[in-house]
Amino acid sequence: MPEPLGEFQRRMLEFIVNYIRREGMPPTNREIGKAMKIASTGHVDYHLSMLEKRGYIVREAKKSRGIKLTRHPWGIPVEGTIAAGEPIEIFSEPDQTIEVGHGVDPESSFALVVRGQSMIEDHICDGDYVVIKRQRTCENGDIVVAVHLVEGTPGKATLKRFFLEKEQVRLQPANAELEPIYIPRDEWDREWEIQGKVIAIVRHYGGPGRAA
Repeated sequence: MPEPLGEFQRRMLEFIVNYIRREGMPPTNREIGKAMKIASTGHVDYHLSMLEKRGYIVREAKKSRGIKLTRHPWGIPVEGTIAAGEPIEIFSEPDQTIEVGHGVDPESSFALVVRGQSMIEDHICDGDYVVIKRQRTCENGDIVVAVHLVEGTPGKATLKRFFLEKEQVRLQPANAELEPIYIPRDEWDREWEIQGKVIAIVRHYGGPGRAA
């Protein structure tokens, strides 16, 4: 996991990320210096060396635009799709990331594409991305990814609100046309697991994703 950055290097990395997104190529040292108000290219080189040392970039020698991002620093991987009552379709090589801001830890989070309308009254629509914090526990009212295990391996999955009741677990859809899923406690303990809870929803409006 990359080391945390100080404020100046964080702003420099942000400039590099935004420049690559806008121009389709990395900036030169001079362009970085101009943007960061650094007169000395040696000073720029020092901070780039620190970004490289801390795992945010790699540099190709003798190239004026030789900066490569090792990962999107504020992006998380889109690992698959989730449709109510179907196995999570995991992408074998997830190459898409979505931006979710600085408050989400990319090491402990992932995103899934929602298929279906079972949570539409919670404003989670078909085609949205849900950002999931990996965890095995949850509290009443959390929106969770719950998976029914088949012979110990993940089978059907569902995105629902979790409620632990006296003798059962209720997985509640947010769609008046659908019925809750009721699971006896002993069956829940044997055959179900929580893979994480929803911490954000990202919707695309024909452009970059943004938190909804």
